[in-house]
Amino acid sequence: IMGDSVGKRTLMNLKVQVSMRVLTLGAALASMGLMITNREVASVYGIAFEAKYSDSSAFRYLVFAYIAISAVTLFTLAWACLAVRRGGFIFALFFFDLLMTLTALSAFSAAMSEGYIGKYGNTHAGWLPICGYVHNYCNRTTLSLALSFVSFLLLFVLTVLTASAARRS
Repeated sequence: IMGDSVGKRTLMNLKVQVSMRVLTLGAALASMGLMITNREVASVYGIAFEAKYSDSSAFRYLVFAYIAISAVTLFTLAWACLAVRRGGFIFALFFFDLLMTLTALSAFSAAMSEGYIGKYGNTHAGWLPICGYVHNYCNRTTLSLALSFVSFLLLFVLTVLTASAARRS
């Protein structure tokens, strides 16, 4: 009876791990896709300018960080299946989860600060807000950042779950 309980818990842990990793991958890819395709041309006082993600180092960092996060999440998806069956792999899984959580947090924070300046400007530095001119660009950036934050939250929960599983094994 005790072995049956452990087997059910292991299967449930695997289902939770797989579903959360798939959700994380979806949120990361959606955030990255929105950011990469985000572009708008506006005219201010008769001068045309183009707003695109590649003009911002923080937005480029978000995209490249989420490329890495997506790749590692795919890798850890397979790794989780092995780790649930063999306890020795769980610490490595925890390490990758922690690394991706910290990467997601840093990418989100950098992009969020850039987005804040774009939306509200910085009067002390003389930077004007641009969202009044490129509404769609700002809306898509906001949605991308929201998905990025969801991805971070999922990775954080995964890290906690994996740490708990590593402690039990």
